[in-house]
Amino acid sequence: MSDSPLSAQDIRAAAEVHRELGPNYGDAVVESFLAKIDKHIEARVEERLASVARPVRRPVDPARLRKYRTALAGAAMGSVVAGVPLTLVTWRWANQFGGSHKALVAIWVVLLAVYGLVAFRLRRR
Repeated sequence: MSDSPLSAQDIRAAAEVHRELGPNYGDAVVESFLAKIDKHIEARVEERLASVARPVRRPVDPARLRKYRTALAGAAMGSVVAGVPLTLVTWRWANQFGGSHKALVAIWVVLLAVYGLVAFRLRRR
């Protein structure tokens, strides 16, 4: 019974006040008693939420952030530098030899996957 929001003495006191004041003040006594219980429950919830350890996010070093941004920009430029010539060659090959443009889609899917992987790896660090 140690987890009880109010002691037995508090409950007896509320009942005694209710009896002394009569039915005219019965609702006020009950509301006051429930307010005490509500306040106690709210305090316990706040205490429990405060005890949950949330990871504190460390500030990122500006030099490291610059390095990551540079690497991500390099990956983006690399995908453009590799993607444009591959696109042109694949497009010409598909039009000249009557091939399918599925290879073109496959090239860009691979380039986007590589770019996404680089972005994911940099984000994880």
